[in-house]
Amino acid sequence: MNTYIINTIIILSIFIGSLTNLYGQLPDSQNNKASLRNAYYGGVQIHTSGWGATFTYSKFKTFTTKKTLSIELVSMRHGKEFKRTSTNDERAKGYFYGKLNNLSLLRLNGGRKKIIYEKLRKQGLQISLNTKYGITLGILKPVYLEVLKLNGNQEIKVVTEKYNPEIHHINNIYGRSSNLTGISELSIVPGGNLKGSFIFEFANEREKIKSLELGIGLDVFYKRLPLMSNIKNNFLYPSVFLNFQFGKKTL
Repeated sequence: MNTYIINTIIILSIFIGSLTNLYGQLPDSQNNKASLRNAYYGGVQIHTSGWGATFTYSKFKTFTTKKTLSIELVSMRHGKEFKRTSTNDERAKGYFYGKLNNLSLLRLNGGRKKIIYEKLRKQGLQISLNTKYGITLGILKPVYLEVLKLNGNQEIKVVTEKYNPEIHHINNIYGRSSNLTGISELSIVPGGNLKGSFIFEFANEREKIKSLELGIGLDVFYKRLPLMSNIKNNFLYPSVFLNFQFGKKTL
């Protein structure tokens, strides 16, 4: 984990701790005054190692507490990835030298959303503390590259091959192949995740949802995922994330 991520997690942890103390001072039980009991919202996520999309369904348990079910699909990079361009042709697509597999994470989570600062006016801000936990499926897709090869007539041709660190190097790699190449060779590694965040809701209309979610998360797998060659791979994937969310509330 690099220094930037460590420092960001420390700052967010202090911030979360201070707001959790504020939450502890609020009344625990209130009548469910809202007639809008369900909410559906989704959006785009950016995080310290990639980006993706999210969708969440929530249902009131009490006036201040909601149960949530969510699904997320995000990309995840290795911290040591370094993009190169071909030494043979500047028009070729850039590639990550030494990368064996692309990684995407599919998260299926349950959780709880607790209002810690209620919106008091139409243009106000509502703050909620959000916790999630659940299953992570690590989806690995092998990397394919366009490489230079001699044919029988001793002519150089560009061919597509799965990356092999034993035979592919910077002098014969032309560039990255299509992102769809290798899609039939997906493999899945199961794991789990835990997330904590703050949600800042600012929609002017009662039935609408517009919010920013800022938090930290950790994905854990039972083995190291083979993303890079000749570099130690990880089984723990911490991240700091920001979600841009929108949706609606219903009866």
